[in-house]
Amino acid sequence: MPLKNRMFLIILVILAMALGVRLWVWWFARQEGFFATIDRVDAPFLRPIVVREIHLKSLRDDAVRIDVTVIDARVVLNLKHIFLHLSGRDIRNISVRELHAELHRTKPNVRVLSEHGWATLHRLLPETLSIAKLETRVETGPSLILLRNASLSASETEPGRFTAAELMITSPWVRQTFSQLRGATHWEGNRLTLAGLTLTHGLDLQAATVDFARLGNRRMGLQFDIDAFGGKLRANISHEWHSRHSNWKIAGGAADLLLAQISDALGFADPVNGLLHASNFTFRGNLTEPDRATASLWGELTGLTWRDRTAEALMLGAALYNRKIELQQLYIRQKSNQFTLSGEAALPASSSGWLRPDFRGNISASINQLGEFLALFGAHPADFAGKISIQGSMDTHGRNFGGNVTIEGASLTFFKHDIDSFSAKLTLKPSELQIERFDLARKNDSLSGEGKIDLSAGT
Repeated sequence: MPLKNRMFLIILVILAMALGVRLWVWWFARQEGFFATIDRVDAPFLRPIVVREIHLKSLRDDAVRIDVTVIDARVVLNLKHIFLHLSGRDIRNISVRELHAELHRTKPNVRVLSEHGWATLHRLLPETLSIAKLETRVETGPSLILLRNASLSASETEPGRFTAAELMITSPWVRQTFSQLRGATHWEGNRLTLAGLTLTHGLDLQAATVDFARLGNRRMGLQFDIDAFGGKLRANISHEWHSRHSNWKIAGGAADLLLAQISDALGFADPVNGLLHASNFTFRGNLTEPDRATASLWGELTGLTWRDRTAEALMLGAALYNRKIELQQLYIRQKSNQFTLSGEAALPASSSGWLRPDFRGNISASINQLGEFLALFGAHPADFAGKISIQGSMDTHGRNFGGNVTIEGASLTFFKHDIDSFSAKLTLKPSELQIERFDLARKNDSLSGEGKIDLSAGT
């Protein structure tokens, strides 16, 4: 082939590659509901593709708004894999000078990309990645995550690094800003690991791994292990959004967390002391549809003190399933005081329903220091004294309170009034209080009785 023709063919291939990149970006953006603008594309034959600037903006402006700008991107293709359809990555390297990304989402179940779009993103994952300057803003309802002046490098063959001038997290429950972050990264098997990151004093991220292996099937995973508040936090989270109802799977635990450090971090006016000795939590379902979810919680606090309230141990076990909350156990121990409550309640349909729960349960208490126990619930300990035991059950179905209870007390004091002994067996129904046994003694006086009290309206 004459030299002139060969030069013409090379120029034609270069122009075709540059035009092909433009057309592919435009086509992909249009398919996924974006408007794309491309400033300049250089695609030398068998050399890296260089894009001066790409701007993607979602056409819709309702429940999801996305705005992405990429400046000075350099892409090295794996042409052998592309042309021969071999397994492995189609892109060897992506390096970006600046990446700015914003996501505003008001409805969690609204689709961001199509099934084909997620599969395409999965195929675009490179062997190595470098972003010199990264700025992101993610808003989901009332929550905000803001990352400023960050950089990221990750490789399958050598350690990478992550830095950020500022990371801000704001939500109804947490508001925190972390500055001057530095950590190491590792990229292997579609899993990006960030390790050795000190967020703030006493809060160290040992490792966090984001799993992109099933991104094409619209599923992502996250695992993290944090040294926090003198103890450890760990969690395993996965999210699937391939159906109309997105599905979360969350399993986490905590061990030996100091409540004093937690109260300081959250800015409590009155310090809380004690130890969260152990805790486990699971959740499966849609966070916005609790009636379709299952969850469980178990935790143990020891040495709890807050103001003048103290408890040597507090244990809680609960589960959520079929729109029911099962209170497996609420146990409180104070020196010689013990209290246990268990039962189940229907999940309220609205927030006001929590004030009028439908609850059926059993109660058991052996209280030898009544004043100290009631101080847990805000009472003045000097106003109460004595011993009391309680055994019974309760039912608050349909805004009506019912149940039966047996009470035994000795050496009691209520607001400076002394009672030597007291015992009663009561049955409460929606329309009446049945007193099966009532005995009270004070010095040389005593009172005994039985009967019924009509509680119906208008009597």
